[in-house]
Amino acid sequence: MAFFGLTHLGYQNPIGDKLIVSSRGSPRLWAPSELYLMPVTDNQQYGWLLSQRAEPWIQVKRYPVKHSEMTKFVTEMTKTDPEFTLF
Repeated sequence: MAFFGLTHLGYQNPIGDKLIVSSRGSPRLWAPSELYLMPVTDNQQYGWLLSQRAEPWIQVKRYPVKHSEMTKFVTEMTKTDPEFTLF
């Protein structure tokens, strides 16, 4: 039996109670920080406010190397000599 929405197991709808409802009555479907008032799970707490405080030192520019020099060398050598082996 629920009394003011409480039972011995906690609230009846702990996730739904934290939803932000728009003026039309339906929740906005976007990022979790725009969908809920607070993090619903512990795993969401890591980046909860990351989008709101986009400081430059937080963002990391990444420049991946697609191929190393050795990979380029082996690729070019196999084009010129199909029987080429590195070892």
